[in-house]
Amino acid sequence: MNKKAVDLLTGNLIFIILAIVFIGILFLFVYSKSSSEALVEEQTAKQIALMIDAANPGTQIILNIEGVLEGNKAANPIRIGEGVVRVQLSEKSGYSYGFFNRVEVESQISGGNLILKIK
Repeated sequence: MNKKAVDLLTGNLIFIILAIVFIGILFLFVYSKSSSEALVEEQTAKQIALMIDAANPGTQIILNIEGVLEGNKAANPIRIGEGVVRVQLSEKSGYSYGFFNRVEVESQISGGNLILKIK
């Protein structure tokens, strides 16, 4: 066989293998980001932050989060402070979302409900 043909075949084979590896890594990334846990973290953080933005001082918000807390592996799943809501449902993942309303927020989880007191 011709040396040019062998070099061309080797180059094409390496390109195909690298393309398959890249596409596989891409699918793994999309699969990990589309897991229900990641979506629940993002949705919950945004929902809480938007509620805080819309609230006036003196408001008390009670949010049912029983579905969010099911299967929770983190010690403190929802933290609010310094203009950021952080929802972390497992040790590896977590999602933070900021809010613009410059108020002090006191939060506690009680019986499947998240109680937010806007000060």
